[in-house]
Amino acid sequence: MSSPKLPRPLTSLQLKRLKAYIYAEPILDLQEFVATWDLNRQLIAQVCRVDLRTVNTWFSQGRTHQQPQTYHLWYLTTAHIILGQYEYLPEFLQALLCPFDDDY
Repeated sequence: MSSPKLPRPLTSLQLKRLKAYIYAEPILDLQEFVATWDLNRQLIAQVCRVDLRTVNTWFSQGRTHQQPQTYHLWYLTTAHIILGQYEYLPEFLQALLCPFDDDY
């Protein structure tokens, strides 16, 4: 029986990169995303992993308006990179981000 793998300790460079990622801000907001890509609200909901009602509050006016949370903007940022820069990503990263299935 083999012994279980232990988690790898972080190097100082990896820790520095991780902290930079933690404190980074998404590169675009909802308005920039919809001005760049022609996605309907249902697709935006799927990208952000929320229901359509939540997305509708992002576009509403008045007291029902809500701002997307930072993690929603990260989903949009990731989708922006995939839509605009996919061909330039290394193949292993393409496979991690978009594991294609013939059913899509």
